Amino acid sequence: MTVPSSSSGEPPKLILPGQTAPTGDRQLHIANANGTVQRTITVSPTPRTDPGFYRRLIQGLNPLRQNNRAAMAVSGLGAAALALDVVATLNMGNPFLFYARRELWKDMAGALEGSRSDLWRSFFDDITPYWKGVAQQTLQQYVRFNINGLYGQLGKISGAMSSTMHSQYKEVMEYDLSVFGLYATSAPILRAVATMSTHPVGRVALMTQVGLFMSAAGNLVKQFADVYNKYESELNKLELKLNDLRGAFYRSGDPSRGARDLHLTDAIADPRLVDEYWVPMNEPEPAKGKSPSKKAS
Repeated sequence: MTVPSSSSGEPPKLILPGQTAPTGDRQLHIANANGTVQRTITVSPTPRTDPGFYRRLIQGLNPLRQNNRAAMAVSGLGAAALALDVVATLNMGNPFLFYARRELWKDMAGALEGSRSDLWRSFFDDITPYWKGVAQQTLQQYVRFNINGLYGQLGKISGAMSSTMHSQYKEVMEYDLSVFGLYATSAPILRAVATMSTHPVGRVALMTQVGLFMSAAGNLVKQFADVYNKYESELNKLELKLNDLRGAFYRSGDPSRGARDLHLTDAIADPRLVDEYWVPMNEPEPAKGKSPSKKAS
């Protein structure tokens, strides 16, 4: 995605997904293989606001944490329990970040499929019924075997990324709620037992409850590690697929070597060769052996 630069002598500014973008409409510039802008599309972004779930969760969690940490300090297990407390809560995150990325990739997948369908229908509705000849055959091969395949690969990657972001959104929200649930259930118990900690029996009870809390917090930390490793693997697979996709667009998969040649000759758009390359469907094709001029291709 690009937006016009404020200075007329500078190229459009590149905006990557996840970065803060300017408000209002944006422009998508379509360029040819030489980098020359052919047309510009205005895109009106769909506003998405953070519902504030994570902020409210942290606001509710902080008093519970302070209560538990006070009980840990007098239990004799303060250092170890505090370490688990820090790790478990530090791993919490805002699930909306993954929700927003899920929607972004979903929008990309929809836009790609819409563009692919438009191109496909434009050729088979507006060209195939009315034209034949070398130009029509060349375009058909280009649309069916080049462009359609590339759109399909892009759509699969966009769909896979959207699904992965949705799964991460779900996992992060479940982890956040698990942490909050642990503190919400343990805080009243630890607060009550901590008031009896001056008595030996009360101190043992407090140590037991803190031990149970540490066990549950340790399980949460392990849960986070399992989720992290799972999605690190998923993202690694998607990165490998993106590398394969790069090979479909660039020579040897290296952008520095330039775009891959899709073998669409400029001659079919040359006004001087219209009669040779474009034959109306109701007219006979040129006699065999009278192929279009080689000079133009």
